[in-house]
Amino acid sequence: MMNSLILVAAGEGTRIGGSINKLLMEMHGHPLIWYTFKNILDSKLLDEIVIVVKDTEKSQFQQILSEFKHAIPIKWGQGGNTRVDSVINGISQISSKSEKLLIHDGARPLVGGDAIDQILNKLGPAHPAVIFALPCIDTMKEINDEQVKKTVDRSKLYRAQTPQGVLTALYKKALLQIKSLKNITDDSSIFEAVKIPVTIIPGRENFFKVTTTEDWNRFSNMIYPSKIPAYIRVGEGYDIHRFEVSRPLFLGGIKIADSGGLSGHSDADVLIHAIMDALLGAAGLPDIGHFFPDSDVRFDGACSLELLKQVSRHITKQNYLIGNIDSTVIAEKPKISEYIEAMKAIMSAALNISKNQINIKATTNEKLGDIGRGKGIAALASVILFRREYNE
Repeated sequence: MMNSLILVAAGEGTRIGGSINKLLMEMHGHPLIWYTFKNILDSKLLDEIVIVVKDTEKSQFQQILSEFKHAIPIKWGQGGNTRVDSVINGISQISSKSEKLLIHDGARPLVGGDAIDQILNKLGPAHPAVIFALPCIDTMKEINDEQVKKTVDRSKLYRAQTPQGVLTALYKKALLQIKSLKNITDDSSIFEAVKIPVTIIPGRENFFKVTTTEDWNRFSNMIYPSKIPAYIRVGEGYDIHRFEVSRPLFLGGIKIADSGGLSGHSDADVLIHAIMDALLGAAGLPDIGHFFPDSDVRFDGACSLELLKQVSRHITKQNYLIGNIDSTVIAEKPKISEYIEAMKAIMSAALNISKNQINIKATTNEKLGDIGRGKGIAALASVILFRREYNE
């Protein structure tokens, strides 16, 4: 008989404020899901894992998983419109020999293999369903229209976590018996609805789900504890490109409408190029020409935003964190004020930092020189990096 785990990884992650699946957002050089994989693959008792993802993201998850050497067979399920739909799709992929089943959130990156094995060891005829849960320690209020109706007895209230375990045959039967899945927010709710007894194992605070920006920062500080920086590094960058009207114009990762582009081997995003050189310089690394030479056809027409992500990985591997970035675009045209917030948003996402850590200014060259005559655009950037020990 087999022990199976379904890893739900098809969510949107909209509450964290990103434009992509939060599990694919990078934290200290690795996507969030990397940490989840790293921990669950330590299980000694799992016989198979079904990872439920969107079809459009499957290749990205496969690439991340390929970094690990492991003996646990991996299968893939298709993400559904809801979490329950995703779990049901995952169940369709598990082995017919599966006896014990765990369902786990991909966004709980600190749950280790020992916790998975703890639930598997507890599951059995005497405990057909087992979950991690923590008691509520705050005073609990029931409200209506922002008004407190009453104080709720917190001694009977617990916060459910994952993984949640159940005997596989019982779960399949429960899905056939339950009348409605409309308000189901976790799998133990299904167990309860069909009268499967649910046993609680004391949970752990670090099993929290990364849902909000605050959770993201909490996780960051747990794997990379805040300390006084050992030292501060400063870098500066400069780039200039002449106009080439037949090309589209990209600045700060944003396509600027109704304007001719810039000449260059990549997409010639002069602002990102200046920022990349500043980051590399502060980290004591060679300039962008070393990492992305114009003699390499791989970078012909390359998206500078993707190159910025690579630079971010390089400085992370050197144990640096970004303090802030200050930049200036120098051009007679176009006017970029309406694009600045979008530039900050897309570049901060690429660098896994806050928008508030990036500043973008714009100025003209007062009609002086080639920039003043409208023949091109230049950009300046300054950055501060912090060096800290990385506890991976």
